[in-house]
Amino acid sequence: MKSLAKLKKIKGDASFREFYRNRKNKSIIVVSKKEKLKNLLIYDAINKILIKNRILAPILLSENYINNYIEINDFGDQTLFQILKIKKNNKYVISK
Repeated sequence: MKSLAKLKKIKGDASFREFYRNRKNKSIIVVSKKEKLKNLLIYDAINKILIKNRILAPILLSENYINNYIEINDFGDQTLFQILKIKKNNKYVISK
């Protein structure tokens, strides 16, 4: 892994994880500072459950649990809110 100083820190979720964008690999480095191994394993397990149920979630690209980080694919900067905001007809059908 590159030094975190060379990567761009991005906003994350409400957890003890930090997220860094690796533009070269088009990936995100997820670093856990508290409950390190457990936190990363749970994060990956939830993503796998979402993917299995056909819900778009980041795929694990590589892991280094000894050094407290995993690498996942990057969906980019655009948020769902931004997509809906620019659409004229922003009604989407959500189904199982």
